[in-house]
Amino acid sequence: MDINDIFGTGKLYGQNRVGSGQAGEVSGTARDGRSGRTGGSADTVTLSGDARLFSQAVRDAQEAPEVRADRVAELKALVESGEYQPDSHKIAEKMLLSEIDLLS
Repeated sequence: MDINDIFGTGKLYGQNRVGSGQAGEVSGTARDGRSGRTGGSADTVTLSGDARLFSQAVRDAQEAPEVRADRVAELKALVESGEYQPDSHKIAEKMLLSEIDLLS
């Protein structure tokens, strides 16, 4: 079975097959704790290093706070005191780089 283009990342998932034995294998145990074994054979899933890295990145992003309260408080204090001086060149550069990433 091929897994293709999950989350628009065809490069990460489209190349490997389940049970190909290329990377760390996970044997079949259901989330509810029941064994996935029937008749002496076990289902296995093999994930590439890229897939494991992507999975870890997704978990880390989901666990990260949506708002960095310390940074918000710091910037708020700078704005209120009149000391916040954003660098317009850096802002423009980041906007252009973001646009280029979206186009490619």
